[in-house]
Amino acid sequence: MLSKIEIKELYSILDIIRWTASKLNNSNVYYGHGTNNSWDEAFYLVFSSLNLSINTPKEVYHARLTPKEKDYIFNLIDLRINKRIPVPYLTNIAWYYGLELFVNRNVIIPRSPIGKLIVDRFSNILKFTPKYMLDMCTGSGCLAILMTNIYKNILVDAIDISYDALDIAEINIHNYNLDNKITPICSDLFQVLLPNSQYDLIIANPPYISKKEISNLPKEFHYEPVISLLSGNSSLRIIKKIISCSSKYLCRNGLLFCEIGINKRKLIKQYPKILFNWIKIYDSNIFYLTKKQLLYYKDYFKTI
Repeated sequence: MLSKIEIKELYSILDIIRWTASKLNNSNVYYGHGTNNSWDEAFYLVFSSLNLSINTPKEVYHARLTPKEKDYIFNLIDLRINKRIPVPYLTNIAWYYGLELFVNRNVIIPRSPIGKLIVDRFSNILKFTPKYMLDMCTGSGCLAILMTNIYKNILVDAIDISYDALDIAEINIHNYNLDNKITPICSDLFQVLLPNSQYDLIIANPPYISKKEISNLPKEFHYEPVISLLSGNSSLRIIKKIISCSSKYLCRNGLLFCEIGINKRKLIKQYPKILFNWIKIYDSNIFYLTKKQLLYYKDYFKTI
């Protein structure tokens, strides 16, 4: 149990971060919604609750907190530990590769390793500068916004099936003054796209958890919108649709990049003839296929 008596004896921002990290270490919380350890979790919780940037000068760490601030932080810590609510949903702020994004429970918390691929400029895989991109299952708009940070002249269509998610994406797009570069589109995958839409890149972070698997996830995941996580009876259902349809919407030298989590073996078993190009980032897997590959295997997709 948390005690407000303890927190009253803390004075500085650094004091309360250390105390929070200790409490997290003594709890059964699950990390994985922007952090992977108690210190970073405590840091983001405290700084976001105080409306301070994570780039705040370290001298400020020793600033004293008011009783009202301490009470507010205590209540958030209590919710994090006892209700297992992820920090970004408590503060409505998610930090993602330098971006500060507004989030609520209408969107999945930004954490895709595709972000690492983007900031690394696709690790020399691209032989051209992309001008037009499709961000499939955009959620908060994090990947679309990150792309415009790295590729200043790119235009992005950001698709999601959820109107509620797109409302959040629009807030983030507007906050970064990107309304003229990123176009939110409500669609079930490629459904509403014009047949002549041609993209240099399609980036997809689709739902890839099956009905059987979702009940076994840590409690934190059950605060996220099910539509962002659940693929259906098969964890590959949506991924297969994306693979089979992407060639129609890629330009001649275009590429599809798709995150599939822990489903690498399942995908290889499903498509044993396809030579996927694999990128391992952190604990997740991303594959990419060229338009040439997608066209070559087009008839094969129809038989699966």
